[in-house]
Amino acid sequence: MTIAFLLVPDFSMMCFSSLVEPLRALNRLVGHEYFKWVFLSQDGRPVLASNGASLNVHYPMDQLKSCDAICVCTGIDVSHHANDATLGWLRQEARKGRIMGAISTGTYFLAKAGLLEGTKCTLHWENQDSFRELFPTIEVTNRLYEVSERHFSCAGGTAAFDLALSWITSKFGNSAKTAVADQFLHGTGRSPEEPQRNDWVERYGIHNPKLLDVIRLMEDNLEEPMSRQELADTANVSVRQLERLFGKYLQSSPSSFYLQLRLERASYFLRQTAMPVSEIAIACGFISFSHFSRSYRKQFGRSPSEERMPEYERTDAKIIDTL
Repeated sequence: MTIAFLLVPDFSMMCFSSLVEPLRALNRLVGHEYFKWVFLSQDGRPVLASNGASLNVHYPMDQLKSCDAICVCTGIDVSHHANDATLGWLRQEARKGRIMGAISTGTYFLAKAGLLEGTKCTLHWENQDSFRELFPTIEVTNRLYEVSERHFSCAGGTAAFDLALSWITSKFGNSAKTAVADQFLHGTGRSPEEPQRNDWVERYGIHNPKLLDVIRLMEDNLEEPMSRQELADTANVSVRQLERLFGKYLQSSPSSFYLQLRLERASYFLRQTAMPVSEIAIACGFISFSHFSRSYRKQFGRSPSEERMPEYERTDAKIIDTL
């Protein structure tokens, strides 16, 4: 099986290596190259990963001769690199019968190319809300990876290792999977149903079931925020009790914590999508744009429009503000 990895600037080296390295180890263990790969870039030049490492490629994407599967490897600022030439090339490769896949935010490329209609996909939890806003007809899951006959997608990070182990299991069985996992001092792989994120118990050390229920409600209702009374009623506590729970366990008030969740979501949208700022405000539960802008600046020290500036432009803007 030959996989063509399309490496997009700022791709995640962690995701990429977590998928390739188990396959390399499997080849060594079985004594022949069952899995093969070629590395592609959009223009044939070396590609800079998000960690600053540069990786040489075999050739540009339009010179690919043959393969069984395409895997789009991306990272941050994915929307800036999904140009018409690349999307057209992906459609062309799909028409040739290739298996089309992606890891982390590479799912965005396949969706924008129109290759995910009618199939399930997944991507990193940080990008799921913005992805659903952009592609409301595509079914997105919170699984570590999704595999179908003609498509695969992976949430990124070490979930790519789990995806690789699932491929190895399907072709060579559990003993081969265990042998590969042992090579990397790794467990034998997570099932795709396991959650991408640690739950609130691990993240905040919270064990109070009523408070956990309220936090989950907040996360599920960011676009149309619930009132304190609605949250309290759902948890079967009074508003005053709710305030005490947030103060005791989170050193915050319900309204402040809720606002923080909404602003964090807005920050993801601003950094990962090209959605208009006004639409982002609405998607994060702000009726007033001025309220959104003031709240964002107070939380992050910059305006929503400044969030989208390159770092050097932000620095220049701060210098100008002090003059």
